[in-house]
Amino acid sequence: MRRRCPTLSELNAFTAAARHLSFSKAGKELFVTQSAISRHIATLESYLGHALFIRATNGLQLTRMGATYLSLIRPALHTLESATSQVMATQQSAKSLNVSAAPTFAAQWLFPRLKTFRDVNPDISINFVRYSVADYKSTELDFDASIQYGYGDWHDGNAMYLTGRETRLVCSPEYLEQHPISSLEDIKRCTLLQHIEIPLSWEYWFSTYIGDYDRARFGPGFNLFSMIIQAASSGFGVALMPHCLIEKELATRQLVDVFDRTFESPLGYYLCAPNWRSNMESYDRLSQWLSHECFHEGKTGMEDRKPEAGKRADSDCPYCDANSA
Repeated sequence: MRRRCPTLSELNAFTAAARHLSFSKAGKELFVTQSAISRHIATLESYLGHALFIRATNGLQLTRMGATYLSLIRPALHTLESATSQVMATQQSAKSLNVSAAPTFAAQWLFPRLKTFRDVNPDISINFVRYSVADYKSTELDFDASIQYGYGDWHDGNAMYLTGRETRLVCSPEYLEQHPISSLEDIKRCTLLQHIEIPLSWEYWFSTYIGDYDRARFGPGFNLFSMIIQAASSGFGVALMPHCLIEKELATRQLVDVFDRTFESPLGYYLCAPNWRSNMESYDRLSQWLSHECFHEGKTGMEDRKPEAGKRADSDCPYCDANSA
């Protein structure tokens, strides 16, 4: 039994004719004859039981029913085209992955480690595209996967926690010498460097570890963690930073840890992908490598890097196998 739906040829003929208000121009667009367009429209009108066009000597006009039908089918045709393009793109890019990564995380954490991924996956091409905040409700994304800083609550996409919840209070050695800090309360006397995209970070820290502080959101603002790192290194004030972003600066004493301890944050870095792209082979391999870098023990990517607390070996991980070989 035929479905209660016209054929795609009929619908394409109708939308093209409605766009141009001409059967001949619609035929040129679809690479068919004018008579083929005319036959498709006649069949569609017969199937619907309504005239869709007014045929006049000076051209075509949509009937009221034709205009209504066009407005109703356009979203459905767009959805169909988008779904087809997405599936085709997944197949075509099985060995490549367009990644949108938070800039500071990419520069400070990801790139120094990426050689280990390339060594094990020479057939996978990772392309880094412009960073944008994930909106997986959109059907037109410029990336296959992204590394986002947030709570991991992207309900329309797959999100895997990586790192970043461990934060430290840091400043330059010179700032600490000029502004001695011996207790958590002393932070109230410091200049607090603010991330303007994460305005509640200091407020959360104070309410969790000291108590509410009405000036928690006062201080110079910056829109990137990399700028905060530079500002703190230059003696502007104290920064609340994910530990993963400042390993090198702490090792070289460009920055010093004010309390030599970590503080838990509800925010962190997540590998994210729209649900329909998370089964790509290239995404799966990147996900496995990032899991190894963040949660498995052993040297991975930077020669002098110590294993992070809580890491474990995984017999099923090719990167653990490579390190133990």
